[in-house]
Amino acid sequence: MMRTIFSAVLTAALAGPAAEISPKMLAYSAAPNAYFDEHPADAARLYDGFFFVVGSWDEGVSRCLGVGEQPPADPSWREKVKSNITRLCEAGATESLLGVSFGEAEPWPSAETLLSPKFTAKMARHFAAVGRAAKELGFRGVSIDVEYPYKRYSLDHPSYTYDTYTADDLMAGAHAQGRACMSALLDAFPDAVIFLLPGELGGSPIGRAFTRAMLDVMAERDAPGGLHLGYERSYCLLDPASQAAIPRIGDCMAEAELSVDALAYWKRRCTTAPGVWPLHMVETGGPDYPVRPWAQELAELRQQLGTLRAVAKRYIWSFSSNPVWIPADGDLRQKYGLPQVTFEGASEAISGWHDILASEISVDDARLRDLVGAVHDFDAGRLDAAALCARFATPPAWMVLGYLGNPFTAPAFSAPDAATGPIDFTAPVQGRDGVVRWFPFSNYEPTGHIRLRAAFDYRATDKCSVHLVCTIIAAEHVEGLVLANFDDGGLVRLDDEVILDKLKYPKRGHGLLYKDRYLFEYRAPVRISKGAHRLAVTSANSHGSWGVNLRFADAEGYPLPGLGFTAP
Repeated sequence: MMRTIFSAVLTAALAGPAAEISPKMLAYSAAPNAYFDEHPADAARLYDGFFFVVGSWDEGVSRCLGVGEQPPADPSWREKVKSNITRLCEAGATESLLGVSFGEAEPWPSAETLLSPKFTAKMARHFAAVGRAAKELGFRGVSIDVEYPYKRYSLDHPSYTYDTYTADDLMAGAHAQGRACMSALLDAFPDAVIFLLPGELGGSPIGRAFTRAMLDVMAERDAPGGLHLGYERSYCLLDPASQAAIPRIGDCMAEAELSVDALAYWKRRCTTAPGVWPLHMVETGGPDYPVRPWAQELAELRQQLGTLRAVAKRYIWSFSSNPVWIPADGDLRQKYGLPQVTFEGASEAISGWHDILASEISVDDARLRDLVGAVHDFDAGRLDAAALCARFATPPAWMVLGYLGNPFTAPAFSAPDAATGPIDFTAPVQGRDGVVRWFPFSNYEPTGHIRLRAAFDYRATDKCSVHLVCTIIAAEHVEGLVLANFDDGGLVRLDDEVILDKLKYPKRGHGLLYKDRYLFEYRAPVRISKGAHRLAVTSANSHGSWGVNLRFADAEGYPLPGLGFTAP
């Protein structure tokens, strides 16, 4: 199985049960097939487990697993996957997960489903069936894909009329259903590993209420399998420093957002599991990802996986719409009824990915090793979340003023002088919708991503702007770069000096990922003298997604040392 020279270091540095387990590699996704029966050792050489997905928790579970006394509509699925799991476990791939999802076109979540005791009971029956089947069939646990109905997780979705209920009613319903689903699943399979795809602790309100309730149930039972957040932010080939930070975003956010008991459970059992997309260059569907020789793409994938192995606590997973756990050979795929790969360079790409998976990869850059060491210090309790963010040269806490008017559509209420003026908690400022005041916002994101929509709980974020202010403290005079990206526009000041001005956003911006790969599109020189300075960011949003990415770095993009940050 895949191991790196960091395994021993990781085991020694991490605290808690997860420290005793080297990162396992999982593949998303698979359907029952004869290849796993006949070539289990070849599959296990690359992956420690596979996501076998039945479809939705509703229709898919009824069709493939059966619910209660009702047998499955397709009993062959259970028979085939049982054989696959048995052979894979015998070959050493013991971490496979039974996957279910929430469908985009299905009714949940909606006012009718969230507020229905009858629907809650149905969900509990189905998740009991999932847990029971996963245990009977030999799975290590269950993966729950909560992504597809994400638009209806926001309280301002047009389907919510609030004619006979309140926003609190909706969130209470989601919380009750999260508890019911996880309680039923763990009653049937107490030791199950639970994956959330994609995993976030701080998403939109309804989704957050549902997932936090599931975590609360696991914490109350001290469920040994743990909850693992399948992060998709590492899908893109980001810079090495960002890759090193990604597997601790969930841990940092847990410090800020979980209750005392849930946080203690998180630290004992739970992890962030970074995801890798080996065929991103040909599968992303976006127009901006640069197409280049596979040798270059594979070299970065190798570096990425080496970094993630050095810091991932328990799991790494890979996604592809193609079965990349089997060679690209057309005859072999035809024999087992698996999809052919027809993109240019398919054989080079897939065989190169297999070589990466089977290789030991060292992290040979001293600056990256230092960041890995900082992550291990955080795991051991020598750094808290704020200090870890500072080690990655990105502010963990801000004072925020907003919503303000968008400077290009409502300049009269954009408070342009407030970013450099005094911060008075009691002083009213005329904002977009009325009076606003400064408030604190913890942003424990060592990647440098400032989650502005989260600061306002994902409501009414179109056509606005905000000011953010923190204090930056330099132990000595330093010179470097400020790296940034904006969705949609932004401006950065250090004291009274504008060091980056991209406030006037283009008609077609890149969003928070540049070339569908990088967190930082812009860079500007910065000189920070010894002592405390005011850092101010103004962000303007047109519509949709919204945020700022910010890091202080050297010429190669590695975090500037010796910087500290506080909220003023």
